[in-house]
Amino acid sequence: MSGRLGIELLIIFLLMVANGFFAASEIATVSARRGRLQQQAEAGKKRARQALELAEEPDRFLATVQVGITLISTLAAAFSGASLSGPLAAWLRTLPLVGAYADSLALAIDVLLITYFTLVIGELAPKRLALQHAESVASAAAPVMSLLSRLARPIVGLLTLSTNLLLRLLGQRTDTQPEVTEEDIVYLTHEGFTSGAVEREEEEFIRRALHFADRTVREVMRPRSEVVAIEASAPLEEVARVFRESGYSRLPVYRDTIDNVLGILHAKDLLYMLTGSTSRDYLRLLRTPIFALEQQHLDDLLRRFKRERAQIAMVIDEYSQVSGLVTMEDLLEELVGEIQDEYDVDEERSIVQREDGSWLVDGLESYETVREQIGLPPIPEEERGQYSSIAGLVQAHLDRIPHEGDRITLGTFELEVVDMDGRRVDKVLIRQRQAGEQTREDEQETSA
Repeated sequence: MSGRLGIELLIIFLLMVANGFFAASEIATVSARRGRLQQQAEAGKKRARQALELAEEPDRFLATVQVGITLISTLAAAFSGASLSGPLAAWLRTLPLVGAYADSLALAIDVLLITYFTLVIGELAPKRLALQHAESVASAAAPVMSLLSRLARPIVGLLTLSTNLLLRLLGQRTDTQPEVTEEDIVYLTHEGFTSGAVEREEEEFIRRALHFADRTVREVMRPRSEVVAIEASAPLEEVARVFRESGYSRLPVYRDTIDNVLGILHAKDLLYMLTGSTSRDYLRLLRTPIFALEQQHLDDLLRRFKRERAQIAMVIDEYSQVSGLVTMEDLLEELVGEIQDEYDVDEERSIVQREDGSWLVDGLESYETVREQIGLPPIPEEERGQYSSIAGLVQAHLDRIPHEGDRITLGTFELEVVDMDGRRVDKVLIRQRQAGEQTREDEQETSA
């Protein structure tokens, strides 16, 4: 009797181990990184290629796993009921206090023991191991799972057909695949940074690249008031001086008004004229300008820059008037951050955090850039398109030309105009209000 019981207990243990194998292979194959398996497969590792094939057919693979787990659970329950309940009930009958309830207690103890050991040996431990070594476990289990998947194909096919039929009866589609959203990618890259698999610069680049197509030219352009340009009647010496003092390699040339741009003059072309030509007519060196709309998306403009091999574009508004200028460098900075060349080494930073925790921000700085760095709330839907810079935000909220000392409230932040350059907001001080300040202001607004 004891020998038979030992064999049956061994069978139950082996069934739990088999359950753990299925559970581990399921988690490992689903969570394994496809790119890593692809690299191993290309390196000639057959098991990695088999694991990749299983991952690419999740419906068939998961159905095979479920068939195996269900079959094992049924066998384990049958063996445990026949093997453990009888001897355990017989022993309990010898106890005076519980003898009358021996059969019920034996069944309850049997269920609890089998459930406990099945969870530990057949589920939790294998799954944790699989998560920690997903690619290795998936590759190790792949040959067996590939064979079982082929053997179980008729049963899996029947189950898949029945499942699809039930889903159709419920009005659900059966051919949909889960979509990967930008939020999923951002979350995964952040998790990669947290775990050390992704560098901070890589995470930042991916985030910027995903948001790049959503940004418009208006958000990154240099506004009209800041555009350095050359009047067509300016003498050659004046043109050379403007290039030298501005540090730019390309400048627009206009006649009478900046709205009438004749072309783009390159410093390199001007240098050739000054050193190797007697002509002083620099207007013949002008290159055809390209124009971009304020609401054009940055990815569209970047493709146009590449297609036309251009580096600079004049930005026009809805009235076909020049509202600013945008360069290839402006677009690249949206992807990789600030780019400084030999003319920018002493350039004043546009966002500076002070010792008291407040921020001093250039009025021309993009609102989105400031929002990402400081944590300002996003632009409300009804205000989208009304402004793109911090100065534009202040002016839009005041509904007039700002003055030094003007303040506006934005969520938990207070923005104060601290410097004006003529009629333009030059510097804005941003600080986060304390909870007490917010409560007092809310009470004053309510009483008013």
